[in-house]
Order: sequence, then structure tokens, then C-alpha cells
Amino acid sequence: MKRTVFGIFFLIALTYSLNAQTLLNGLVRDFEFKKITEGTYSRNNLKISDIQGSPYLDEDFSPGKITTNDGTIYTEIPLRYNAYSDDMEFQKDKDSYNIDPKTIVKRAEFGGLIFSYLQYDENAKSKSSFFEILTEGKATLLVRYTVKFLEKEAVKAFVDPKPARFEEAQKEYYISFDGAPAKLITNKKNLLELFGTQKTEMESYISKNKLSVKGDDALTKIVVHYNSL
Repeated sequence: MKRTVFGIFFLIALTYSLNAQTLLNGLVRDFEFKKITEGTYSRNNLKISDIQGSPYLDEDFSPGKITTNDGTIYTEIPLRYNAYSDDMEFQKDKDSYNIDPKTIVKRAEFGGLIFSYLQYDENAKSKSSFFEILTEGKATLLVRYTVKFLEKEAVKAFVDPKPARFEEAQKEYYISFDGAPAKLITNKKNLLELFGTQKTEMESYISKNKLSVKGDDALTKIVVHYNSL
């Protein structure tokens, strides 16, 4: 009996693994992605292993799901996000690939996060980037991550120079209304203006609940309330 049960679980695990591998092969085949080769950073041609910190939100790949703009879904894809280069990466046979063009990604879901490649406004110009989606509705709250790379500091007397390093990922919050290009949330006044005709109601809600316009939790509560109106 124990052997029978073990055999059943083994077959289920094998089938699951083969299905995941088939989906992964399909993703590579359908879009002909190229492998990532270890490049260099900075004028000193440093490899990533020579640099402190990380360009990734999480260096480990997490099983995830990709939905393309034509509605095709690929599941059990090992994914991670490079916030320095703004690249979504996946792994196959221990090789890493960039998803390129990025515009094919409608949604990438992994590690409890949901990302989408969207347009946003910056200095009156339209640009595109990967955003984490915090909450969705007529208004969608988004996070754009950035990581800065800093060169090794020059040697100074009596001071140890800081090594080349990636700074910790920083968050910028954006909001998109009805699928329009996302706009940066800079402060309370700016956010209230973005709410348009609901400005008075939203100002009252924020004040009554003593909410800031910083941080995932507070902003999510604000946008969820707006979407309920």
C-alpha cells in the first residue's frame, strides 16, 4: 500500500514537472529570448560578483505566472525582477533570460507580487516601466522600483573608500486612472488634485483616518476607498 501511494505521488510530481518544463520551453520558443551573459558595470568593468548589494528585489527566482498581451498564460516560470535595469528575468536549465520585448508582459505574478509593464508620465513625456500593482480598480495604485549603482570611491587619506555598490531599492508611488498613463504621487496636495471631482471627499477621508500619503498600507487604503465611491 505504501509503495502504491508513493508511486502515485511520484507520478503526480513527474507530470507536474513535465508540464512546467513544457510551458517553459514554450515561452522560450514563442519569443526566442536570448540568454543573459554576465556583463560588466562601470568604467572599471566590474562584474556583479565584485559589487556590494544587489540589483534585484530578490536574487532568488520564484515560481510564477506570465500573462502576455495576447492572453497567453505561462505558469510555473521561475521569475525575478532586476530593478537596476528594469528587466523581468526568468530561468531555464540554470540559464537566465530577459523578457524582451518587455511590452509583451501584461502581468507577471511571482513571490506574492504582481507586475505589469505600463506607461507613465515624467516631465510631460510618456515613458514605460515595470510597476508592481498594489490594488486595482478605476484607480490603480502602482510602485516603481529603482536601484542606483555607485562607483567605488576614490582613495582619500585616513578614510576607507566605499566599494562599488548597488543601493537598496527605492519606491516611487504612482496612480493610474482607467488605464491612462500613471502619474507620480509626490505629496498629499498632488494626490488630491489627481482625484478630480472626488477631491473633497478624499481629503475628508484622509484627514478623518489620519492617513499619510506614504507607504503601501496607507496609500492602498486611500485608493481602495476612492474605488468604492
